[in-house]
Amino acid sequence: MDAPHLPEQSAEKRVRIVGSELVENYTVYVIEVNVGYHSWTVKHRYSDFHDLHEKLTVEKKIDKHLLPPKKIIGKNSKSLVEKRQKELEVYLQTLLSRFPASTPKVLSNFLLFHFYEINGIAAALAEELFNKGEQWLAAGEVFLLRPLQLYAVTQQLKLAKPTCANGDATADLGHILDFTCRLKYLKIPGMKAAVGTSNIEEQSLPFDLSIFKSLLQIEISDCDAGQIEGLTHLKPTITKWR
Repeated sequence: MDAPHLPEQSAEKRVRIVGSELVENYTVYVIEVNVGYHSWTVKHRYSDFHDLHEKLTVEKKIDKHLLPPKKIIGKNSKSLVEKRQKELEVYLQTLLSRFPASTPKVLSNFLLFHFYEINGIAAALAEELFNKGEQWLAAGEVFLLRPLQLYAVTQQLKLAKPTCANGDATADLGHILDFTCRLKYLKIPGMKAAVGTSNIEEQSLPFDLSIFKSLLQIEISDCDAGQIEGLTHLKPTITKWR
């Protein structure tokens, strides 16, 4: 049975490190991220945490002593790995608690929010369309949007918050709405398997097509028609199901 879709404005962000793996001569930590009913895993080595911390201390003035120090001797020993695993988990939990409203982009990318979480997904799409949208519209080619991206945009539009909540003008939702309003050819390929390392099943996600005003052709595959709003706004002759 599909998990219900928790309203994202009330979805708590949680993170924990559930294990570690030895890759060549270094340890990789397995991070489990939960946002509402959606969860996924991310893998990072200590040096990735260090790079993240360097950026956050500059951009967000995070305490430089918050990250547990690097240890060279016995760095892959079981006792040290287990100790560091817990310390890094506390580090990530502390960061999320510091930024409850808007996750900094460097932390969002570190936790793969741009792949799995609606704010990160919508921001990444908006930035992409800000940079290349006009070029793609001028080319007049079929544009591909995944159900997860459309779900993210639909959920964002339901939120009573600014369209540019993180302060980055390139990530403004308006770039997406301007693009979708003028797009003529759209393909929406769903998938029956879970997305990446997550438990997200794209074919069951609800989304709204009423943001598309100029479509001449749309192809939809592996999506539940009952979850799609805005189909009545489209001419039946332009819709192709697979």
